[in-house]
Amino acid sequence: MVKNLEHKINPSLLSAWSVPLPEPKLDLRKRTGVAGPRPGDEKQSAAELDLVLQQQQNIQEKLAEEMLGLARSLKTNTLAAQTVIKKDNQTLSHSLKMADQNLEKLKTESERLEQHAQKSVNWLLWAMLIIVCFIFISMILFIRIMPKLK
Repeated sequence: MVKNLEHKINPSLLSAWSVPLPEPKLDLRKRTGVAGPRPGDEKQSAAELDLVLQQQQNIQEKLAEEMLGLARSLKTNTLAAQTVIKKDNQTLSHSLKMADQNLEKLKTESERLEQHAQKSVNWLLWAMLIIVCFIFISMILFIRIMPKLK
C-alpha cells in the first residue's frame, strides 16, 4: 500500500519537500505462514501508513501556507505597482496636455511675432531712412553756415 502511494506522488514535488519520508520498517526475516500475514503486522503497517499519511498532510499544509503567503505578497506587490503605474499615467497625460497647450500657444505667438516683425521692419526702415536724410541735410547746412576758423 505504501508503494502504491509513492507511485502516485509527483516526483517533481518530492524534491521541494524538505522533510524526508520515514523508511518503512520491513523485516524480511519474518516469514508468514500459509495463512498469510499476522494480525500484528497488519496493525503495524496500518500505523506506519497512518504516520506517512499524517506527515504528507503536514507537508501539504505547510506548502499551502507558504503558497498563501507568497500569493498575498504577490498581490500586495501588484497593487503597489498598479498605483505607481496609475500615478505615472496621470502624470504623463497631464504632461502631454500641457505640451499640447504650449505648442498651440507657441504657434499663435510665433505668428503674431512674425506679423509684428514684418510691420516693424517696414516702419523701422522708413524711420531710419528719414533720420539719415535729416542728418545729411543738417550737416550740409552746418558746414555752409559756419565760417571757417583761421
